[in-house]
Amino acid sequence: MKKKGFIPLNTNWFDRLFIGVISYIALQLFWMRFMESFISINFAMGIGIVWIIYVIWKG
Repeated sequence: MKKKGFIPLNTNWFDRLFIGVISYIALQLFWMRFMESFISINFAMGIGIVWIIYVIWKG
């Protein structure tokens, strides 16, 4: 089923999963480079998992 959400493309669930995982990886790399000395990477992992679920559900 094609869905139109906040991503400006018609996407199915696999497309949204792929976009979510790629953005999760980008978040982890950003966190390791700039934020890890202040806050643990586990916090970023939690944010990333919530982000993937949000993108699949609403994206």
